[in-house]
Amino acid sequence: MPRYFFDIDDGVRDLRDNEGVILNDREHARQEVIATLAQLANDKLPNGNNHTFKASVRDETGTRIYEAALTLTSGWVP
Repeated sequence: MPRYFFDIDDGVRDLRDNEGVILNDREHARQEVIATLAQLANDKLPNGNNHTFKASVRDETGTRIYEAALTLTSGWVP
C-alpha cells in the first residue's frame, strides 16, 4: 500500500510531514486530509474570528497530489 504525506499550514506554523501514513489509495488520503483540517479548525477556532487552514497531500515520490483549504471569516454585526 502507498504512503502519503500531509503538510499542514495553520496560519501560524507550516508543518511538513516527514513520516507519512500508509493508506489504501488517493481517495483515502483525500478523506484523511479533509478530516484533519476539520479537527484542526475545531481545536483552534475558538481563539479567533478569521482563520484559514491549508493542507496538501504528497505521494511517495514527493509529488503534491491534493490540496485543501478551510476558511472561517466571522464577526459581530453592527
